[in-house]
Amino acid sequence: MSDQNENQNTDTSQLTITDLQKELPAQDYETLTLGEDTVATRALLKAKIAVKGMVQSTGNVYSEENEVCREATLKYALYELFAFVGEENRAREKLEDCQLLIETNFGPVIKKTDAGNTIGPAVGVMQGGRKSPMERRRG
Repeated sequence: MSDQNENQNTDTSQLTITDLQKELPAQDYETLTLGEDTVATRALLKAKIAVKGMVQSTGNVYSEENEVCREATLKYALYELFAFVGEENRAREKLEDCQLLIETNFGPVIKKTDAGNTIGPAVGVMQGGRKSPMERRRG
């Protein structure tokens, strides 16, 4: 049984709410989660999904073993917690920190609205115009 606990404690690849707690003073953590660890768990889950999508949109692979991915995920989880309690300015700061980490290490994040705005050569055929109805009557 103790071997099983040792294996669980040595697996540092998965982020947990303990990692999130280390990012904040205890009093702030209690305030942001309203004393409920489930709030932190949900924020961390949402952060993992969002950061994974951002990293993958750059053409890279998300891995919680990657230091940048871990840090970006924690920043996004903090964003979720601050937004949860209505601290919009601090939430925005954490989101900007997260995006900066990703973009400086992996490249620009492609957003859903950017998908149709690809840059490349124009594709199409130009044909001569048709005669106007007035010209057809004359000719």
